[in-house]
Amino acid sequence: MVVHGALLVFFLIGGFLAWRWRRVIWAHLFVGVWNLSIVILDFGCPVTALEKEFRRRGGEQPYDGGFIQHYVDGTIYPAGYTWVAEKVGFALLVISYVGFFVLRHRRRAQVRA
Repeated sequence: MVVHGALLVFFLIGGFLAWRWRRVIWAHLFVGVWNLSIVILDFGCPVTALEKEFRRRGGEQPYDGGFIQHYVDGTIYPAGYTWVAEKVGFALLVISYVGFFVLRHRRRAQVRA
């Protein structure tokens, strides 16, 4: 669960972390494409399946649905508004990438000057 939550947080802020540490962008790009694929293609997240398997092995009953529905929906934002959270998450990704490339362009321009 902790790793899954960390991946979700990294999805939200990883692009902004890349403003400071440029190489983070590659890991974040992978996580962004991964999440976009899950949302667009509507398939279950393999990390969720792994988490549920660990729960089974630990003698716990796995939860129904996905990680977001189980832990986040109705806790961090009102139940039923996952579609809004997805749009906000992907908007943060786009904003962070625009900022990353603007900063990268400015740094290159300063080096040339």
